[in-house]
Amino acid sequence: GADYIYCAYFWQCYYKWIRMANDIISLVDPQTATDEAVQLLGQAYAYRAMFYLDLARLYEPKANGYTDISSIQGLTVPIVTEATTEHQAKNNPRATREVLYDFILSDLAMAQAYLSPSANTYTLPTVAAVYGLFARAYLEIGYWGYADSADAFAEAARYARMAVTASGKTPLTQQQWEDPVNGFNNGAASNSWIWGLTTSSENTINIITYTAHISSEGTWGYAPLSQICASRRFYEAIPDSDFRKHSWLDPVYMDDPSAGVPYSYKFSGSDQDKTNFLSGTDANPPAVPYQNIKFRPYQGECTDYAVGNCADHPLMRVEEMLFIEMEALAHSDLSAAKALLEGFMDQRITDGSYVCDAADAESFMEEMLFQKRVEFWGEGVLYFDYKRLGRGITRGYPGTNESAIFALNSEGRSPQWNIVVTNAEFQYNSAIITSTNNPDPSGLLTLWSGD
Repeated sequence: GADYIYCAYFWQCYYKWIRMANDIISLVDPQTATDEAVQLLGQAYAYRAMFYLDLARLYEPKANGYTDISSIQGLTVPIVTEATTEHQAKNNPRATREVLYDFILSDLAMAQAYLSPSANTYTLPTVAAVYGLFARAYLEIGYWGYADSADAFAEAARYARMAVTASGKTPLTQQQWEDPVNGFNNGAASNSWIWGLTTSSENTINIITYTAHISSEGTWGYAPLSQICASRRFYEAIPDSDFRKHSWLDPVYMDDPSAGVPYSYKFSGSDQDKTNFLSGTDANPPAVPYQNIKFRPYQGECTDYAVGNCADHPLMRVEEMLFIEMEALAHSDLSAAKALLEGFMDQRITDGSYVCDAADAESFMEEMLFQKRVEFWGEGVLYFDYKRLGRGITRGYPGTNESAIFALNSEGRSPQWNIVVTNAEFQYNSAIITSTNNPDPSGLLTLWSGD
């Protein structure tokens, strides 16, 4: 609900980042600026577009079986630009999705115009990353159900392919995926990342990083304590021939590391680090079945947070563009979409046995989304997909490994995915009140009883 800090995180962080982009946009005159300054201007437009696109997808209310959104259908967030005055910001209503997406597409067009097409670093937005943002935006627009939805899906597929081509990136290999030194922590160690966030020892501390919360092998953080796992049912649906399954600890392996699992895990650090992780120490409990080892501490360093915390984080991998292309294409040419998925999975299933046998678009979406879930687990991509496609949460089921206090199930979209505007904005912006906020989702999902 609006009174809780969890909702405030989104609002406060994104609008601070938008303010930074606005400051750069207000300072740089492209007619008189140096080439370097023009590149900064293009980057600022790309960042601002990304921030607003995330906000649009977070806050636009989608229909669900738990809350009534009829009076706020199609509303997103207030638009604050470099020209917005303090007086205007105090009475700034939620923009409609049409207005905000037009604004996002305009920012992306500006970014494309100012960014050098020859720049090809993953550490900053490039033209390829801009194409990727276009693809994300048009994919969302396609589901609005307008007469020109087919055109939006076509644009999503086109821009996704342009992002692939312009970036020159290729999907991660098995060796790169399982790399205990560079796995999902170093954008320079593979040819997959279109865009990523870099960190250094100067801007990290022991627990205030994503790595500290997700990298199970980093002994200094919360991850060894919280033991973030894959859902048992999800894990069991992944075939053993899919090397991505190695991102989580198999229960057979945990019972007896010398037998049963048809693959060998690669662990970060030394043999002693491996023993400490699997068997536990005075500070950390033993690892558990299904616990993730996808995100490695930087340089495979398990004990020194000043090194291990300095990991890159992927914002856009080329694999996402391939999934956007196949999802968009499925609305006009299912056989072509299936062929794209099969071609992609041939790079993930080591025995070449994958076949997409979906008979219609709906069954294809289910299969495509499952494979995307395996691909992007923990990267912050799947939330938008589940909200867009109206899928639900299933954490409570016989044999679940979910903690009892989080074993929630939903029929279709969860009401919590329509993020609520924080109460702090009400105190500043008179145009947002309870009646124009998203409904409070608190208590609407019940815990699974075990029946």
